[in-house]
Amino acid sequence: MRYPEPEEEYITIRDNRGRERIQHVEYLVTDVQGDTIYVTDDGLAYIHDALVRKGQEHLLDLIERIPLILSNPKIVVADHLAPDDTLLYYGHLYIPEVRTQQLMCIVVKVRRGLRFVYNFFPQQSGKVKGYREVPPPTIYYLAIGERSRDYGLPGSEFQEE
Repeated sequence: MRYPEPEEEYITIRDNRGRERIQHVEYLVTDVQGDTIYVTDDGLAYIHDALVRKGQEHLLDLIERIPLILSNPKIVVADHLAPDDTLLYYGHLYIPEVRTQQLMCIVVKVRRGLRFVYNFFPQQSGKVKGYREVPPPTIYYLAIGERSRDYGLPGSEFQEE
């Protein structure tokens, strides 16, 4: 994680309706594949509001762990509903209130070559989104020692031998 240089402090993001919005960059993370992911104030505010709205206030402290998952995910897949512009980064985090590990998902949108954090939530099933779809979501990254079947996906070329 690093803080933005002056020329990186603001980025223009195009939303799903094609509207452009200028957003302030809180920090940047280099992911496991060397891509830069922007974390904006608006994105963090949206995550906060979504967790509160869903009654998951106990997860608010985990927002600060977003850089850890982005830089060291267990698995990264394309969102089966928007495979061209949405990646899902998954990692396990310990949640003290329930005294267990929870699979957490970070939604990263890719627009005009920029990758930015869009959402963050627990994946209650313990499986990746779209694991029941045919074909299953494309795997972009699988950490060493992880097996795709542990996330509900069939074996893949990324699976360790």
